[in-house]
Amino acid sequence: MIGAAISDSVAAYGATAMSIAVFAYLLGGFVKGAIGFALPTVSVAIATLALPPEVAVAYMALPGLVMNIWQSARDGMGVAVETLKEFRVVIGVMLVSLFASTQLLPHLEPRVFYIIMGLGLSSFAIVQLFGWRPANPPRPAADIVAGTTGGFFGGISGAWGPPILMMLMSLNLPKRVFVRTCGVTFLLGAIPFIGGHASTGVLNKTTATISALMLIPAAIGMRLGQTIQDRLPAETFRKIILTVLVLAGLNFLRRAFFGG
Repeated sequence: MIGAAISDSVAAYGATAMSIAVFAYLLGGFVKGAIGFALPTVSVAIATLALPPEVAVAYMALPGLVMNIWQSARDGMGVAVETLKEFRVVIGVMLVSLFASTQLLPHLEPRVFYIIMGLGLSSFAIVQLFGWRPANPPRPAADIVAGTTGGFFGGISGAWGPPILMMLMSLNLPKRVFVRTCGVTFLLGAIPFIGGHASTGVLNKTTATISALMLIPAAIGMRLGQTIQDRLPAETFRKIILTVLVLAGLNFLRRAFFGG
């Protein structure tokens, strides 16, 4: 089964494309290990250089699930459960919005996909780099807005983080708490993501098998990244987060308007 999935994928997209996908998940895992998120943002952005968007997104299914289990449980399941209770509104809204938007991906033209992702990522990160962030946003209203918009982006791309990250950053959480909250939120988001894309056929026997294999480079990258995370000062940590998002967003816009 594994051999057949690899053979079918190489036949469909070429060995070079699959090698690029492996590198994408290695780098995405490294970035996630270092800053707590951006596995789908980095991996999908790079993998779509060689693969159709829906295939690159499908490969995210199992790495997204397993890497977030790892991240959520790093400080113990007790604090992970407390995090779930504290952010239950944003998580609940996100789950519903995310599943609904998975149904859109098979119908999106690649150019529309790139525009949505590029505008969402770059606009969020640029305003943050220039120093703006919501101060003490009213809750639960902020949770509902963040969960709805995050779920929309997540369903079509696997990257449901930016609106939720904006809310979390406005709360000035300690670095370790921020990372754990990202892990819990993204872990639960992986469930409707997998279910929704399985229902549309984007995630099928072949893409699910390759997704399982992508766990290997993602896990290697994440372990390397965690050694960096533990040494990063808080402000450097924040700037790296935002710079990664700006570059990913601009790359999506470049591809939307100039191709490549």
